[in-house]
Amino acid sequence: MIVNDGKDDIAKEYIKANYTTIKLGNGGDDTAATQTELDAYVVNTTKTVTPSVSGSRLVWTASFLGSEIGTQGISELGIFHATSDKLLSRVTFTNTGVVPSTDTVTFTLQLEVN
Repeated sequence: MIVNDGKDDIAKEYIKANYTTIKLGNGGDDTAATQTELDAYVVNTTKTVTPSVSGSRLVWTASFLGSEIGTQGISELGIFHATSDKLLSRVTFTNTGVVPSTDTVTFTLQLEVN
């Protein structure tokens, strides 16, 4: 078992500092523990976001304009290591469809080190 102080340290000192890249895609397969990349990365949809931390919980919030998403819509989001591009977490959702170019879509992803 990892004790509370250890979980907090992992969240604050390692994950917060290193997993700051958010990428969007339009793949739809279920996520597997062996997955290393998004199913279908959408070009120009990468943001750098430093998560906020509360105890062992991390929260990433990233906003994208419709003009950044393009006409294919998006249906997956991944959090990646800033320098090694290792995938930490991937979520899938119903495709957004076309988002008007001046509209903003905001994603909030919470992860708890447990």
